Amino acid sequence: MRLLLVGKKGSGKSSLLYELFKNCDCGGIVCIPVFEEGRLIGKDAINMASGERRIFCRVKGLADFEGTETKNYIISREGMDFAIASLKKAMEKNLIIIDEFGVLEAREQGLFDAMKEILKREDKDVILVVREELEEKIGEKFPYDFKRIYMG
Repeated sequence: MRLLLVGKKGSGKSSLLYELFKNCDCGGIVCIPVFEEGRLIGKDAINMASGERRIFCRVKGLADFEGTETKNYIISREGMDFAIASLKKAMEKNLIIIDEFGVLEAREQGLFDAMKEILKREDKDVILVVREELEEKIGEKFPYDFKRIYMG
């Protein structure tokens, strides 16, 4: 099974997946929002198999590390390496969660290569998070038959 969890930015896709699967025998990565004094400051990556957590990105101006810039964030090199390693290790599991297909992956960067390897495997169940504005792009990059769940 290949499932896309599609929703708007900030709709709770990642938090929902984490809460649903944090105690399950699965692998992969979820990037959950991090707040400080009620304000979003970035996201942390969580390895779903081990529970290990690392800084993935911080809002521009708040990052105290170098990394890849997107429109709003600086993505930590260490965080990206952690996410990629977590996805590679996830191949040992039957259920793999990938959060998320984003702007970098649309440009075949970031987690793209790890996603590609996982999605080639027909013996794995995969849940993949994508923002609604990138739903069409994921179909171009990964022309698989995805079932879809839409969040408001």
